Amino acid sequence: MLDVVGSLREEASLNCPYGRLLEVLGKPHTLAILYSLQMDSPLRFTKIQKSLGLQPKILTARLQELVDFGLLSRKAYNEIPPRVDYELTTRGKELHKLFDELRVWSDKYHITDKPGGRNRKRAN
Repeated sequence: MLDVVGSLREEASLNCPYGRLLEVLGKPHTLAILYSLQMDSPLRFTKIQKSLGLQPKILTARLQELVDFGLLSRKAYNEIPPRVDYELTTRGKELHKLFDELRVWSDKYHITDKPGGRNRKRAN
C-alpha cells in the first residue's frame, strides 16, 4: 500500500511543477505560521505557539520544514530560559504576493474565515 501511495505522489509531482511547494505549504498550520511571520517578523517560538495554539512538537516540525525549505531562518540565543527566533528569509518575504493573491481570490468569491470560527460563505 505504501508503495502505491509513494508512486502516486511521485507521479503527481512529475505532472505538477509546483508539487513540492504545494506539499510543503499544504501541511496543517504551515500557512498560518507563514502568515503570522508576514505580519510580524522575527517572532519567538513561544509567541508563535501561543498565538496559534499549537503543540510544541507540531510547531517544531513545521518550523524545521520551513527552515529546510529556505522560507525561514532560525536564530538560537544562548540564554536561560532558551530563546529561539524565527524570521522570514528573502524567499519567505516574497510569499506576501501569494497571500495578496489569495486575499483577492477569497474576497472575489466571498470566502472568509471569521475570528473565533471557520464560517465560510461560498459563492459560485
